[in-house]
Amino acid sequence: MEITEADVNRPLAELVESGNEKVLFEDIADYYEIFFSIENTVLNIWQKKPFLKDKTVLSAYNKLTKDFDGQKEGSLADEISKSVKALLVQNKLEGERSYTYGEINSCVKHLIKLVKQHSSPSGIGYLHWIKTFYEGNMPKTDEEIWDYIEKYES
Repeated sequence: MEITEADVNRPLAELVESGNEKVLFEDIADYYEIFFSIENTVLNIWQKKPFLKDKTVLSAYNKLTKDFDGQKEGSLADEISKSVKALLVQNKLEGERSYTYGEINSCVKHLIKLVKQHSSPSGIGYLHWIKTFYEGNMPKTDEEIWDYIEKYES
């Protein structure tokens, strides 16, 4: 079954389990679908709009923690919201995992911390980090990590 525009415009409350409890991540891999849905959307938009900056991503994430549904049509926050909702609808249709509002919100708040951790003078340290991560090119050795930080985050 295909996911429609109506599906992704439904209120988040209709697509999640009840529960606003904050999640303390023991293993963020338990939420890989949510993180992927959000960051892949950001990465795709950055590829289409290379002028995108971390501060815009941070602003979108902050808006989503306040209101996941009422975002300006076509904005980054709106695109992320629709992506997450599409995942939630798909999971429901396939009988896969469901999430609570608290889990979704905790994931977004975790990403806010990552944006801040990867800030850089270029204004795109976080965007470079997610690109590097999704390309499978994360630095492994101490030397590679320092080279990465020097290149993208300092």
